[in-house]
Amino acid sequence: MPSSIGLRVYQATLHAVRGPKNEPFNSAGLHISPPNFLIRFGDRFPTSNQDEDLERSWHFEPRDVKKSFSQGYIRYGTFGFESDFVDTKTQEKTYRRETDHIEIIPLFYKIWHPAGADYILLAFQSFQGKSCINLVTSKMGELFASENPGFILKFKKLLPEGSGSSIYANSAVKRLRLIRKNAPSDIADSYLGGLETENVDFEIIISAKRKDILGRLGILAGNLSAKRGGLVSHDGVAFEEAVAEIKVGGKIRRVGVFGPSGDAGVIDLSDSVKRGLDGHPTFASISRETDELLRDFQLTLSGGRS
Repeated sequence: MPSSIGLRVYQATLHAVRGPKNEPFNSAGLHISPPNFLIRFGDRFPTSNQDEDLERSWHFEPRDVKKSFSQGYIRYGTFGFESDFVDTKTQEKTYRRETDHIEIIPLFYKIWHPAGADYILLAFQSFQGKSCINLVTSKMGELFASENPGFILKFKKLLPEGSGSSIYANSAVKRLRLIRKNAPSDIADSYLGGLETENVDFEIIISAKRKDILGRLGILAGNLSAKRGGLVSHDGVAFEEAVAEIKVGGKIRRVGVFGPSGDAGVIDLSDSVKRGLDGHPTFASISRETDELLRDFQLTLSGGRS
């Protein structure tokens, strides 16, 4: 199965220090407006920015920068440990990774300021659950505050865990997937007539009838996320991941309800994007999918869709 491709969407707003209300982007006292700061943020980090404590590295590679948006890649890497690279066909070791080597992957991003809006939408890709959102948004907030005394930027995840506060909280859920990764072999054996298997990924799909729904995302996600230990039990099997299917960006898409590695609120693009020979989504395909999603988010935020 191809590696999972996810997308998280955030909303950035301007606030006075200790001020609860959003401030307009043309507020007096700003040295640089939030759109100018965020859209050109990638220009500040064209080379590796390393966090030695977290053993992480990232830098921006802008591909397309206009007045209202920028998009490109964040080159994200990890270091600080050794590992062997083995050929999947021959099982022969081809390379030895050392502690000071950085494994870098390309993660797509887009930063967009809708015309006339006092907010900015930011989309960040993840790959197999890997992302550097917290590192990047923390640096954005830190630098903006230092350059604009008295003001701060706040970043809000628009599909948060539980999704009760999500702008899609009222979206109809037609299908729910309960997932158990690396399930014990006896679980699979009980469904395969005793056939011996290694650990498997075990999934149950619950679907509503054609004219019915399972519930609204906010209520359903809130109920599931509140389960003890973040697990849902069905027929004696504990599932540590749940994915709801809702309509976003003109398509039915899978959205994480809860799961490992902060998967709640992640929009799954694995089946929507085209992949290159390197196994990563092509720039054109993930840019197109992101545009559809951001337009839908903007329309919902502006009250154009309930």
